Amino acid sequence: MKILFIFLLFVVYFALSLSLESKNAIGLYLIISLGLFFWGVIEWKLFINRRDAENRRRLEEQLAEIPHTQSLISNNLLNIMLIDDVGNFLYILQRDSLGEDFNIDPISFSKVLEVALVEEGEIINLYPKKGLLGSTLLQDQAEMEEDFDEEDEEDDDDAESIEALCLRIVVDDLINPILEYPFIADDHSFEIDSEEYAEVNALCNDWYQKICIIIKRYEHTNVAVRLWE
Repeated sequence: MKILFIFLLFVVYFALSLSLESKNAIGLYLIISLGLFFWGVIEWKLFINRRDAENRRRLEEQLAEIPHTQSLISNNLLNIMLIDDVGNFLYILQRDSLGEDFNIDPISFSKVLEVALVEEGEIINLYPKKGLLGSTLLQDQAEMEEDFDEEDEEDDDDAESIEALCLRIVVDDLINPILEYPFIADDHSFEIDSEEYAEVNALCNDWYQKICIIIKRYEHTNVAVRLWE
């Protein structure tokens, strides 16, 4: 309400400045209107910061009830990955809006079968090499590269930004066997040579390595999912 009132005053003083004849009065009212405008912008930013801080505080209170030793929270607070190295559980929590609740479904470390680092739909890193992701997605990718090899090369040369980066994880679950955690989504993009992209890419690689370690712990008891031959 306060912010709305400030911007209303800005409109009033700006409109008055256009109706006056005295240059001094016009200048005074313009200065006042500009001051009100910048005041309103500052108050709006403070409101956004307070709201974001309150949303993060509430989220951290919710996460405190979930046993975990490591956490990864997206900037928009819609995607969370937790590792419980004591209970040997992985959590991938996702929601469409801040008003929704997370569906908390722990994944046992022993049920994590494969992980892939995917950038712009292309698999960059994969562990283990043979499995559902390796046999299916890499095969499809190879076929696409054969058909559009020249176009892909031109796209690679012209590419200046990254719009999609995620971890794709295969778990032992018939209902939802492939999970994704986005690091760069469609609503954001980063220049390839920017510091922001370097930081996000490093974070993605770090968590890729964490998932690889989880898989390695059980790789002698788990069998990679492969296509029927």
